[in-house]
Amino acid sequence: MLAILCNTVFLCIDNYDKSEKLSQVLKIANIFFVSFFTVECFLKCIAYGFTYYWHVNWNKFDLFIVLLSLLLIDDSILSQSSVNITCLRVLRVARLLRMIKSSEGLRSLLKALYLSLENILTTASLLLLLFFTFTVAGISLFGNMTFDNTFSPNVNF
Repeated sequence: MLAILCNTVFLCIDNYDKSEKLSQVLKIANIFFVSFFTVECFLKCIAYGFTYYWHVNWNKFDLFIVLLSLLLIDDSILSQSSVNITCLRVLRVARLLRMIKSSEGLRSLLKALYLSLENILTTASLLLLLFFTFTVAGISLFGNMTFDNTFSPNVNF
């Protein structure tokens, strides 16, 4: 769990205009964490046997994230492709979902969220209907206004 949290922190540190030193540190940390989770996946496969390892859905999820991380570890492969797939690195944060299986409190919280999802969707639909009504009313009332010294084009209704 500590490795997952540290990996998430390092993924959050990444930004657009970072220094060369920070870029090197993040690259080394990326290689370390991908190696760590690959070894963990390999050792679990040896310990449980491939049949049992593949039977557990969390292990399939881990294997998918590890394989995706291994594909995205080298930036030179990404720069040669015509499609920008660096956004797939965000999926590595999905490792946080592994914490659900070990935390009873988090599991009960997510279960309560799941049970209340229907009520949340009903409330959100009602709120969307209210926003739509006031949007139509605003366009009807203020749609034909001309912009002069009183109102500028940047007025927000």
